[in-house]
Amino acid sequence: MTAMAESGTLRVPRSINGIEHALTYDERARFYAELGPVEDPLDREAVITSWWLRAMSAAYGGDRSGYRRAVGPVLAAGRSVGAVA
Repeated sequence: MTAMAESGTLRVPRSINGIEHALTYDERARFYAELGPVEDPLDREAVITSWWLRAMSAAYGGDRSGYRRAVGPVLAAGRSVGAVA
Protein backbone atom coordinates (compact mmCIF):
# COMPACT_ATOMS: atom_id res chain seq x y z
CA MET A 1 0.00 0.00 0.00
CA THR A 2 1.86 3.07 -1.14
CA ALA A 3 1.05 6.11 -3.19
CA MET A 4 3.49 8.79 -4.23
CA ALA A 5 2.22 12.34 -4.71
CA GLU A 6 3.68 14.51 -7.45
CA SER A 7 5.57 16.48 -4.81
CA GLY A 8 7.52 13.33 -3.96
CA THR A 9 5.95 12.94 -0.53
CA LEU A 10 4.07 9.77 0.23
CA ARG A 11 0.36 10.50 0.17
CA VAL A 12 -2.97 8.79 -0.41
CA PRO A 13 -5.82 11.02 -1.62
CA ARG A 14 -8.73 10.88 0.81
CA SER A 15 -11.22 9.57 -1.70
CA ILE A 16 -12.57 6.17 -2.67
CA ASN A 17 -10.42 6.16 -5.81
CA GLY A 18 -7.32 7.36 -3.97
CA ILE A 19 -7.70 4.69 -1.32
CA GLU A 20 -8.42 2.03 -3.94
CA HIS A 21 -5.20 2.79 -5.79
CA ALA A 22 -3.16 2.52 -2.60
CA LEU A 23 -4.48 -0.94 -1.73
CA THR A 24 -3.42 -4.38 -2.82
CA TYR A 25 -5.95 -6.51 -4.69
CA ASP A 26 -7.00 -8.38 -1.54
CA GLU A 27 -7.22 -5.19 0.52
CA ARG A 28 -9.28 -3.54 -2.20
CA ALA A 29 -11.77 -6.43 -2.08
CA ARG A 30 -12.09 -6.05 1.71
CA PHE A 31 -12.43 -2.26 1.38
CA TYR A 32 -15.30 -2.54 -1.09
CA ALA A 33 -16.93 -5.37 0.87
CA GLU A 34 -16.97 -3.15 3.94
CA LEU A 35 -18.00 -0.01 2.07
CA GLY A 36 -20.65 -1.55 -0.20
CA PRO A 37 -23.50 -2.23 2.22
CA VAL A 38 -23.13 1.05 4.15
CA GLU A 39 -25.96 3.46 3.43
CA ASP A 40 -25.72 6.00 6.23
CA PRO A 41 -23.46 8.91 5.17
CA LEU A 42 -21.76 9.14 8.57
CA ASP A 43 -21.07 5.40 8.64
CA ARG A 44 -19.77 5.59 5.07
CA GLU A 45 -17.43 8.42 6.04
CA ALA A 46 -16.19 6.35 9.00
CA VAL A 47 -15.33 3.42 6.69
CA ILE A 48 -13.53 5.74 4.26
CA THR A 49 -11.59 7.40 7.09
CA SER A 50 -10.59 4.06 8.59
CA TRP A 51 -9.25 2.72 5.29
CA TRP A 52 -7.59 6.04 4.42
CA LEU A 53 -5.71 5.95 7.73
CA ARG A 54 -4.56 2.38 7.01
CA ALA A 55 -3.38 3.35 3.53
CA MET A 56 -1.66 6.50 4.80
CA SER A 57 0.08 4.56 7.56
CA ALA A 58 1.43 2.07 5.05
CA ALA A 59 2.41 4.85 2.63
CA TYR A 60 4.42 6.65 5.29
CA GLY A 61 6.03 3.44 6.57
CA GLY A 62 8.51 4.26 9.32
CA ASP A 63 8.05 8.02 9.00
CA ARG A 64 5.61 8.26 11.91
CA SER A 65 6.09 12.01 12.39
CA GLY A 66 5.36 12.60 8.69
CA TYR A 67 2.26 10.42 9.00
CA ARG A 68 1.04 12.36 12.02
CA ARG A 69 1.68 15.70 10.28
CA ALA A 70 -0.28 14.51 7.24
CA VAL A 71 -3.32 13.00 8.97
CA GLY A 72 -3.53 15.26 12.03
CA PRO A 73 -5.14 18.27 10.33
CA VAL A 74 -7.67 16.06 8.54
CA LEU A 75 -8.67 14.30 11.74
CA ALA A 76 -8.84 17.59 13.67
CA ALA A 77 -11.07 19.13 10.99
CA GLY A 78 -13.32 16.08 11.11
CA ARG A 79 -13.65 16.35 14.87
CA SER A 80 -14.54 20.04 14.71
CA VAL A 81 -17.21 19.40 12.06
CA GLY A 82 -18.85 16.72 14.21
CA ALA A 83 -18.33 18.48 17.53
CA VAL A 84 -21.29 19.39 19.65
CA ALA A 85 -21.13 22.66 21.57
